[in-house]
Amino acid sequence: MSLFRTIPAALMAPLLIPGITLAQQGDRAGETQPPLPPTLQIPQSPPLSLADSLSSFKVPEGLKVQLVAAEPDVIAPVMSTFGPDGRLWVVEMPGYMSDLDGTRELEPNGRIVVLTDTDRDGRMDDRTVFLDELVLPRAMAVVEDGILVAAPPNLIHARDLDGDNHADETTILDSSFGGLESPEHAGNGLRYGLDNWLHCSQHSWEYRFNRGELARRAVPPHGQWGTTSDAWGQWYYTPNSYPLLMDLLPKHVVSMNRAQRDHSGVYEHLPADQSVHSIRINPGVNRAYRSNTLNDDFTLSQFTAACGPTIYLDSVLGDTYEGDVFICEPAGNTVEHRNLVHRAEHLTPELRTDPDIGAIIASSDERFRPVHAETGPDGGLYITDMYRGILQHKIFMTTFLRRQIEERRLDTPIDMGRIWRIVPDDDVTRTPTDLTALDDHELVEQLDAVNGVVRRLAQQQLVNRTDLSKPALDRLESMAGSSDSQFGRIHALWTLHGRESLSSSLLVSAMEDADARIRHQAYRMAADHLGSARVLDQVLIGLDDPSVSCRRQAAASLAATDASTILTELADALNETPADQVLRTAVVAGSSGNEIDLLSELVWRDQWVEQDDARAQLARSLVMTTLRQKDPTLNLKLLELLAALPEDQQWLTAVMAQPIIEAQKLRSAQPRSLKVSAAPFDWDSRLGESPGLADGLLHLIDAHSTWPGRAGYEPNVDVTGLKPHEAKMLQHGSMLYTHCTGCHQADGLGLRGFYPPLADSPFVTGGVEPLLAILIKGMDGPVEIEGLLYDQPMPPAPFTSNEDLAAIAFFIRRSFDNKASFVSPEDVSRTREQLIDHDGPVTTEDLRKRWP
Repeated sequence: MSLFRTIPAALMAPLLIPGITLAQQGDRAGETQPPLPPTLQIPQSPPLSLADSLSSFKVPEGLKVQLVAAEPDVIAPVMSTFGPDGRLWVVEMPGYMSDLDGTRELEPNGRIVVLTDTDRDGRMDDRTVFLDELVLPRAMAVVEDGILVAAPPNLIHARDLDGDNHADETTILDSSFGGLESPEHAGNGLRYGLDNWLHCSQHSWEYRFNRGELARRAVPPHGQWGTTSDAWGQWYYTPNSYPLLMDLLPKHVVSMNRAQRDHSGVYEHLPADQSVHSIRINPGVNRAYRSNTLNDDFTLSQFTAACGPTIYLDSVLGDTYEGDVFICEPAGNTVEHRNLVHRAEHLTPELRTDPDIGAIIASSDERFRPVHAETGPDGGLYITDMYRGILQHKIFMTTFLRRQIEERRLDTPIDMGRIWRIVPDDDVTRTPTDLTALDDHELVEQLDAVNGVVRRLAQQQLVNRTDLSKPALDRLESMAGSSDSQFGRIHALWTLHGRESLSSSLLVSAMEDADARIRHQAYRMAADHLGSARVLDQVLIGLDDPSVSCRRQAAASLAATDASTILTELADALNETPADQVLRTAVVAGSSGNEIDLLSELVWRDQWVEQDDARAQLARSLVMTTLRQKDPTLNLKLLELLAALPEDQQWLTAVMAQPIIEAQKLRSAQPRSLKVSAAPFDWDSRLGESPGLADGLLHLIDAHSTWPGRAGYEPNVDVTGLKPHEAKMLQHGSMLYTHCTGCHQADGLGLRGFYPPLADSPFVTGGVEPLLAILIKGMDGPVEIEGLLYDQPMPPAPFTSNEDLAAIAFFIRRSFDNKASFVSPEDVSRTREQLIDHDGPVTTEDLRKRWP
């Protein structure tokens, strides 16, 4: 190895004057790619035999590596996972970079295979192709009667109907998976979670599949390749160039309010040692020519291809590894080990390297490409090895890397693949149980298993079984109420929840438990039980839980209810800890459209009199989230709150005004008008009384705010699908409608009990004549709409030409979610003729007689 250390990487650039001609998609304009030092001797990297591969590995003392499967039984594997019967399911992607130009990538040569250890010696000896002819499959999940497969753009349900281990029926359930153009940035995962949902990485949805039915919910599409969860259902992701990130909140909650962009608590970087512990030089890295990519000895310095993580959920390898995380780094030919050290509960855990371990497995073989790690039901750590030379996709490959591949012939062969197992030296592992062969009661007992994978598989089986015996259900409830194992208890609770059999009393009891970890799980389940007043009350109490994580989860679960009904409680929680951005994220996620009402609940409290940075940030966040919704009615609430703030809170006035100025670019050469649904109450008098309020910021906002009836007002009108003359008519009608907003309001909903709504009104959406008659003649009450009486007289429209009346009628019939037909000037003329014998306002009786 001394030869590899002769030239420090930091000295490479001065020695490497000749450049490389840029010709690959991954080349960047203006970036030079100097070759490696000519004195550096890079060993060739031929494919190794299985025996030589085993000899190439280095693992910590007390552990050893065993072969589980190899080519031809497994080819180009990218993921493997265990089914409840103990068989190993493998996703094969032979189409990925089958040559340097990726020419076969879109060929349907991907497969899902099932590997079985028939003689129970630890090595798979039977291969069955369950499903083939797939294009770039990248993830799968075993479900009750088959599998789900992510093969872009589809999520496929494949079923074996006759028990021959081959799929007989395939159904496309969803078509939202991208990634045919860029497999490195494509949705993957489909990992079954404690919450009974299938969680993905780099995908906008997560799924619930139960008894043949698929549900999905939106999530932020973060992560890259691979995701894992700990025993308590916290999710972690690898983002390629950083070891690990995590979600402190269920990430679907964040997607409930798309306007909230300053959210916290998802995709959080864990403080981490980023070093890689390679035992061979790594010149074949995409940008190895950069000074910080390789160490002085030309080994990989930091993560560049982090993927396929797993948190070890057993103790077979030794208590020291339980709960630790293993992260694949195929560019460095290692699977890195990190201690997952939990600090204060409100902080993300820390990833620490044990200097005596470094990597859980490292190889001197450049073709060792670990891409997925998995805890086995036997307690072993399973490593999916794509075993190939080419790792980088063509759209990111540099000319430098292509030359490295060509020089060592790393482009062939591509039809290999291996799965390894790390076990203790004494080979003491558990014999996996076939969970499908257990009766209900026996399966319930597996929820208390030592192995976390077994617990999760047992839960999945119990949730999906059509009927459970009464003794099994009784045992589930008993275990959920109390158990010697907290893991058994939470799995029992989630099983009942997944079967929709969790009682309110059991859930409330769990929310009152002394163990914060149990309370946290219970608050999370409660999101689906808020229709129970007892459960809702207990979750509201949870906003003041002594545990930070419990408070946050209570707020996240309350996002599933109507925020307008609990504004006081939400404001109390925010006011107590205004600097907790994760709690704020959870509250605002469920408050879409109620942000200003929430802020109104806060600003009158004593704590808001004096300037405070945390409260300023909270106010700014609520204002910005409101503005992003571009809703004139919400803008009206915002300006009215600004007008109502007292003189001694000018600091807050300025804090709230500044985001408006920034969002609307009011200090730029091209300011944008702030659309407001109506004249803000007390706005003009407030500005008149205090012209210098907040250093004139409100006057700047006023100069660029428009509302119906104000000079320069131009309403937004949707003319999609209209003919040019219809669009022109609609635009004209929108301008005329400003005369109507005082009574019928900008949103067409009127004033309850005084002025009737125009939205979905039978006088608006039926034939054109009744509406035109009301505009031409006016109307006397009473008018009954949706059980309410309106008795205020309406005068005739303040414009009389046929064109104007047609325009205002058409606007009303096309706005406020009304979808009625066009109105022409000829329609007005015809209606006038029909009313020639009628004097005074019309009544509902007049309208019914003339136009029944």
